[in-house]
Amino acid sequence: SSQSTDRVKVTMLEGWTVEQFADELKDRLQIDSFEFIRLSQDYDFIQGLNLDVPSLEGFLFPDTYILLKTYTEEEMLRIMVNQYQHQYHRLLKEFKPVGRMNMLEMTALASIIQGEALYDDEMSIISSVYHNRLNNNMRLQADPTIQYIIPGRSRRLFTKDLDVDSPYNTYKHKGLPPGPINNPGIHALKAAMVPAETDYLYFVSNGEGRHIFT
Repeated sequence: SSQSTDRVKVTMLEGWTVEQFADELKDRLQIDSFEFIRLSQDYDFIQGLNLDVPSLEGFLFPDTYILLKTYTEEEMLRIMVNQYQHQYHRLLKEFKPVGRMNMLEMTALASIIQGEALYDDEMSIISSVYHNRLNNNMRLQADPTIQYIIPGRSRRLFTKDLDVDSPYNTYKHKGLPPGPINNPGIHALKAAMVPAETDYLYFVSNGEGRHIFT
């Protein structure tokens, strides 16, 4: 039927940036990726979605969407932000978040957890490390925040990368970055809200995608 050809099933992955969302939609639906990215940084458009955040980075929910080919960039962003808001408030109802973070801070933390964890079962422990560091007034020193500000897709980090002057550099600046560094999924959002209870302040990769905590 003609109806099914007007719809496209698109899967947005957890941890993708707005740019990666835009690229995928451009590939699958021939949208204007520049307009998609421009709107995601447009103050008035963002306010119109009832969000008080610097950009839509972090607030597009990773999911499988059935999209009409006729949708505008604006409509697609609206759908993905609505899904984020729906899921975020569902979590808030279900769990009592630890600490006093607002939505922007919580999502920023979730995006760092998403950037660090390959396995969902480690997310709440990784979250506990960051909560513990924040509570101890230590720098987060989260590699994904550096990956976010250096040009090119994730490469190995060098010591000089840690000196990049940016509010997103959590090696230089205390506290959370000004906003999320990717679009985290439901597991990372939940982990940010409800960390495991640990005394851990450090973790290192074991080289096989998991981490050793100390």
